[in-house]
Amino acid sequence: MPLHVLFVLLLIVAIKESIWWLVFLMLFAVMKSWSFSIGRLFFLFILSCLFIGTGHLSPEPHDVSSVDILSGKRNGDRIRYEAESNGQSVLLTATITEEETGYERIGYACRVTTEPLDIRQQSNTGGFDELQFMHTHRYAGKWEVRSFDSCHPTPGYAAEGRRVREAWLKRIEELLPQKQAFYVEALVFGEDRLMDQVTLERFKKFGLLHAIVISGSHIAFLVVGLLYVLRKIRMTKEKRLDIVLILLPIYGWLTEWSPPVTRAVLVAIILLLGRRFNKPLDPVEVIAGVAAFQLAIQPTVIYDIGFQLTVGLTLFLVLSRRLIGSIRRPWNWLLISAWAQFGTLLFLQGIEQTTVSIWSPLLNLLIGSWIEWVILPGSFLLATLPFVPLSSTFQIVHQYLIQWMDQALQLAEHLPLAMVAVPVFSPVVLTIVVVGTVVAWFIAERRWWGHVLPLILLLVAWGYTEWSAPDQITFLDVGQGDSVVLEKAGETFVVDTGGVYQQTTHPLLRPFDPGSHIVAPFLFTRGEAEIDGLIVTHADHDHVGGLLGLLRQVRVKTIYLGAYDNTDEKRNALIRSIEATGTRVEFVQKGQTIRPWLQVLAPTERKEEENDRSIILLAQIAKQRVLLTGDAGLAIEDELTIGPIDILKAGHHGSNTSTGEELLRKTNPKIVILSVGRKNRYGHPHPDVLERIGTDRIVFRTDEDGSVTCSSAGCEPMIK
Repeated sequence: MPLHVLFVLLLIVAIKESIWWLVFLMLFAVMKSWSFSIGRLFFLFILSCLFIGTGHLSPEPHDVSSVDILSGKRNGDRIRYEAESNGQSVLLTATITEEETGYERIGYACRVTTEPLDIRQQSNTGGFDELQFMHTHRYAGKWEVRSFDSCHPTPGYAAEGRRVREAWLKRIEELLPQKQAFYVEALVFGEDRLMDQVTLERFKKFGLLHAIVISGSHIAFLVVGLLYVLRKIRMTKEKRLDIVLILLPIYGWLTEWSPPVTRAVLVAIILLLGRRFNKPLDPVEVIAGVAAFQLAIQPTVIYDIGFQLTVGLTLFLVLSRRLIGSIRRPWNWLLISAWAQFGTLLFLQGIEQTTVSIWSPLLNLLIGSWIEWVILPGSFLLATLPFVPLSSTFQIVHQYLIQWMDQALQLAEHLPLAMVAVPVFSPVVLTIVVVGTVVAWFIAERRWWGHVLPLILLLVAWGYTEWSAPDQITFLDVGQGDSVVLEKAGETFVVDTGGVYQQTTHPLLRPFDPGSHIVAPFLFTRGEAEIDGLIVTHADHDHVGGLLGLLRQVRVKTIYLGAYDNTDEKRNALIRSIEATGTRVEFVQKGQTIRPWLQVLAPTERKEEENDRSIILLAQIAKQRVLLTGDAGLAIEDELTIGPIDILKAGHHGSNTSTGEELLRKTNPKIVILSVGRKNRYGHPHPDVLERIGTDRIVFRTDEDGSVTCSSAGCEPMIK
């Protein structure tokens, strides 16, 4: 199998996708592993033809009126379908009724009435990039389904497989508790639709998400298990291999041939064919060849985390066989895990996902092994439950095995440095780290301290990035809500956390809140897993809805609340929730100074209108005087004694009840920031407010400009 073809394909795709540090790394890999042979050149020619024929194609937008439903993922009353329309992949979103599951349409062709939805580019650093997501999965567009007019079974083996699979999954969900059903579905069928938010966050925190999807080790266990059973019933070696070779494609059919399943099944089939015809093959070379084939037919698979880990590990195994062979087990396993984690961190730098855990290499060995050798066998057996009665004792034991693992992960969250945020490096710094890592790789083959060099490089780059970080203030795009991040003199404060009101009759497995999905990822890109303070201007949901989600992800030293905003049960319930996390709470009012550069101008007394109890702040950051008024009304604004400022965050999201003429006159801001949601139901910002602000001031709107970062050089919007 032509090993170097993977490096060549990675080099081509990296150039196509403008991943320049990967271009450099692949040039190094090609030069180090290159060897000429007719077979290798022929395979490279075939893959190049596939790449030219399919790899460069982009989906074309079109109207959607008839779709073939491929898969679905429900969350509360909403479901997102992956479908095909006119031969192209599309995304559909729909609201389901109380009596529906939404999954009953999988494997069916439907006539639909749809409305096209906008695809928005990334609006917050570290946040979700929908444009990149659509590009990665090669979707032609996204539509909201207004009505399903008619549905009928889609003909063909693929659609029949989807219907069989869905019936199987439905039966598993009826027979098993939700958490247990999730692991069975994830490990056996590659389906994560039952994954809850807490499980997702824990596995993501420790780099363990790959352990709960179908991978090469899962397929290896399945193959070994089948061969063992067939041997026990005294089948010949040839028949055993023939049966497994027939069953593997059926298994791929049932699991929808997702990228990790395709990769693992193809590797297993090729290795078994080699064994069947007495032609032993190198597993590492087979993995490399299959990965190259996947890249040729779908270049954007390079963004798949499972693919990244597989390729990264393959690269390391290929280029460092002498290094691994010189170290005894199990230390060489731990070393492989550590290098893979480091390589993944470098790749994730490019997509602004920067959290790591020093415990990840160890937990990948311990928890990963527990999943693959303890939970996985039980999951395969439980997957047969719809057809084969199993002992209830076995089901209970399997449940306990899952609970013990969850408890272990929960304890791991309290370990020192359980999660560390590495700031996003500049291109120059990242290039130096990558080059240094390549050099360290060479050194590690001869000297033990080569393994330590990448860590030293990371710490130096981290320290330099932190030292050179400018003072700045960032107005995040949290939709119809507020969240502002203040950074000065090495300290970080967050003002409000946004909030999204989600009303649903079905339970939400993965509730969205800006605290954990927007604010925390932004802080991570700044290298902050712990902040100095969180200021809640007042307890309206659009300012405090993301608070608990943020506290799950980020440690906060002190939370500041208004002195007069703790006088009813609603506020006291919030305070109790905060205190239950172990976070310190402090109440502030006019005249107090949180920091020398951060003054409190209000509240002054108890007000009946909760908006008028908002904390009003005057911050002096990066040579800018910035006024944050929360949702305070016109009367409160008129009471303020304040001179000219540079930046004003318009009060109450641009409502006509705030940002009055008197405030604008006495502060005369050069820049006004409006924190509003796209197409919000309140009609914010109000036309009267825009008229009062006038045309002689610079205005930024988070619904149009995304997050806005202001420093001594001025303000820069995320969306340009």
